[in-house]
Amino acid sequence: MKKFLVLALVAMICATGFGKTLDEVLNAFPQADNVQRMTLDKGMLAMAMSAGGEQAKLMKDIDEMNVMAIEKPVGEQLAALKEIMDDGVEGFDVMVDADEDGEHALILTQGDGKIISTMLILAVEKDEAAIVLIKGKIDPSNAGKMINLGK
Repeated sequence: MKKFLVLALVAMICATGFGKTLDEVLNAFPQADNVQRMTLDKGMLAMAMSAGGEQAKLMKDIDEMNVMAIEKPVGEQLAALKEIMDDGVEGFDVMVDADEDGEHALILTQGDGKIISTMLILAVEKDEAAIVLIKGKIDPSNAGKMINLGK
């Protein structure tokens, strides 16, 4: 039994060494013609919330949202996306990992168990990819609702 516990501990330590950091993820895609970035701060999000509805209720917990869209990912971009999808991101827990019909979605969260402080969403399709970083104080029960709004 002791051997199994030691082996499990070693495996966990080794696995944490392979994931990228959040900064490495965000910097893995330098500015290029096929990369578009947008940052929405609290003020811009407040304008979006003024429309009301279910989205406004859910967005009140968000302080900042960063969106990166990659059209027709190529070469190093594809390799970086695959590595992130396979290895995850240090300090983040997997909330959703789905692969269906050539589309892969990975949703990672970071928080204290009661509140999600950071949510990282990666969506990769055949000819496009998106990375969305959401920061705030998100109730985990609202996180699923946020994800479902995009469907």
